[in-house]
Amino acid sequence: MSRISSLTDTKLIICTLFVLIGFMDAAVTCPQVSNALVPCVTYMATRSSFGHCCTGIKQLNAGAKTTSDRQNICRCLRSLAGQFVRRHRLDFNLAKKLPAMCNVNIRYSITTLNPDCSK
Repeated sequence: MSRISSLTDTKLIICTLFVLIGFMDAAVTCPQVSNALVPCVTYMATRSSFGHCCTGIKQLNAGAKTTSDRQNICRCLRSLAGQFVRRHRLDFNLAKKLPAMCNVNIRYSITTLNPDCSK
């Protein structure tokens, strides 16, 4: 399968998941975190438009209503970060800039691939 076809399929799946996530009241799950961030991986790998990435970041931020929600998302991000950075050879410094680029104020700073999720 070509890279472009794979990216197109991934984007279609992500759009479907965004619709489904919008109807869910349950806590944010790691697969939802991962799917929300796929456009960010695409952006960091290709330097394409980051608008869809911001959509995912904003949805995750909106889903982080309680301390428990934020801790769960943080743990998922910690688990996924190393995989994304290594597998896709992404620039971690660019990842750190994404919340500001998307005008999202998160409660913790992204300074390491192993953040403290106890807060």
